[in-house]
Amino acid sequence: MGRGTAAPRRHVVIVGGGVAAAETLLALRAAPRGGALDVTLVAPNEQLEYRPLAVLEPFGPAPTRRYPLAAIAADGDAALVRGTLQAVDGAARAIMLGDGSRISYDVLVVAAGARRRPALARAETFLDAAGGADLRRLVGELDDGAVRSVAFVVPPGSGWALPLYELTLLTAHHARERGLRDVELTVVTHEPQPLAIVAGDGGAAVARLLDDAGVRVLHGRRVCGHDGRTVELEPPGDGPLLADRVVALPQLVGPAIDGLPADAEGFVHVDDHMRVPGLDGVYAVGDATTFPVKQGGLATQQADLAAALIARVAGPDASPRARLRSILLTGDEPLYLQALIEGARCVASSASRTPPWSPPQKIAARYLAPYLDGLGG
Repeated sequence: MGRGTAAPRRHVVIVGGGVAAAETLLALRAAPRGGALDVTLVAPNEQLEYRPLAVLEPFGPAPTRRYPLAAIAADGDAALVRGTLQAVDGAARAIMLGDGSRISYDVLVVAAGARRRPALARAETFLDAAGGADLRRLVGELDDGAVRSVAFVVPPGSGWALPLYELTLLTAHHARERGLRDVELTVVTHEPQPLAIVAGDGGAAVARLLDDAGVRVLHGRRVCGHDGRTVELEPPGDGPLLADRVVALPQLVGPAIDGLPADAEGFVHVDDHMRVPGLDGVYAVGDATTFPVKQGGLATQQADLAAALIARVAGPDASPRARLRSILLTGDEPLYLQALIEGARCVASSASRTPPWSPPQKIAARYLAPYLDGLGG
């Protein structure tokens, strides 16, 4: 290449319409060499939905936070294409969309998320399309006295259990505020302890909140069935668990994209640098990957790492350890949780009533959080 000849611009394609995709775009543009990249954002949705506050919906008006992807793409100087990823042709460095169109890439970042499926028959599935309406009806039945006992279930494969604990604590708070007596709330979790991913000081703080709220916790147990009254447990324990209603987190399933190596559940294989093995220039971040913890803040850290490597600048540590930050809504003061995560294991954790990070967003993203904060979100 002779003097004065500009280096060819690389085309980065980001697939996804959630927080991991948005963080990847913003992180690329924040990099010193990020302006030299041509970026295309491919997403099936028109808006970025801020989902962590969905837990408030059953208890009254909740702030709905949706941000147009067109505006985010424009702010990130990216082209926006509406479409669903169907396949990746690694040899041709191209992706195929659901409408049959192809887009070539130099670098590809897959942030396509995961799909939800009900974990239990005859249970209300929290965080599904109809979950808000179903749970509002459940709260109304508690108020009317038609329901006196509820079991909240964390099944294997749910990816991130904190919303279920929030829902339990918010339900307990609602019952106290309404003066509802003799309401029995039980958490059944396959985990060895409540919210085991923050085991240590953080997990102990969560356990105290549940105990103070009068919530019974059955840990190390799985729900095998529910006939409308009796909850079948494995191992069974000392006696039957009776519940008028059961609320369960969904199980997550990977996107299972043709051309990408995946596990049996369709989650994309990645290495510690979020690179997809065997495919040059292909990265995957967020819930679509085999990383066992599916949490927004961790997904944005993965996005930051991939963006730094793509922009070829010094970026985040590629250590398998990541820092989890999350806010537990309780109905009273929120609890701020932090944990150092290695794989699916907590190395250390802490809990605080004051926010240890800024801005104190539910998803503690390096670039997306201040961006949304600047929009008033």
